[in-house]
Amino acid sequence: MDNFFMSFETAKNLLQNHKLTAVGTLRSNKACLPPQFKVRREEKSSIFGFQKDITIVSYIPKPRKCVHMMSSLHHDDEVDPESGTQRKPSIITFYNMTKSGVDVVDKLSRTYDVSRNSKRWSLTLFFSLLNHANINSFIVHMFNNEIKRKKSNIRKNFIKRLGLSLLEDHIRKRKDNPHVPQDIRRRVHQILNEEVPGPPRKQPRSCFRNKDRKTLNACFKCNVAICKEHANLICQNCTNLDNKWSR
Repeated sequence: MDNFFMSFETAKNLLQNHKLTAVGTLRSNKACLPPQFKVRREEKSSIFGFQKDITIVSYIPKPRKCVHMMSSLHHDDEVDPESGTQRKPSIITFYNMTKSGVDVVDKLSRTYDVSRNSKRWSLTLFFSLLNHANINSFIVHMFNNEIKRKKSNIRKNFIKRLGLSLLEDHIRKRKDNPHVPQDIRRRVHQILNEEVPGPPRKQPRSCFRNKDRKTLNACFKCNVAICKEHANLICQNCTNLDNKWSR
């Protein structure tokens, strides 16, 4: 567990109420650390502290650096013999061996990060929850569909589909809103892979209603809907001359 979350109260709560053991680093300003653990000592030395279910250790890997660890899994002062001259406590070697999960989650969060700079801690926490929910949903998706991560961009495509599914209800409301600009509504149709609707057809004014004609054509002067039967074709040059003499 990272030192941001690790504390005596957290480890005790996980063990007593959830039957979960925890191993993590401790910040030096934690109240549960005795003063003897903060005193300067020789390099590669360790001090252990024990309670009923919790063990803490202070280790000096190099000058002016002290590592504090807490564990509800270990209950002895064993030093890892494989660490050689480093004389690392078994708690630290166990933590180094199993901490990769936190690093992997941090790396996955940074790859596709939804967070933005904010001075509000609640919004920062919300962004972090979104990142972790994204990773968890991707793992569940791969497990349920028996997908092996061999193809490239598989997580990128999943995030795109996930984001679109979360936005779909909202953008469909925008698509049907007549006050939204036409170019935005056309773009929404493209995102939803729907056919882009053309301009509405109108009833020609010169035709009888029983013919039930609809047209897209309109008079260039009065902009009245007109069908081909009641329209006269005129070339562009003649149109320009007509406009010139009418001034």
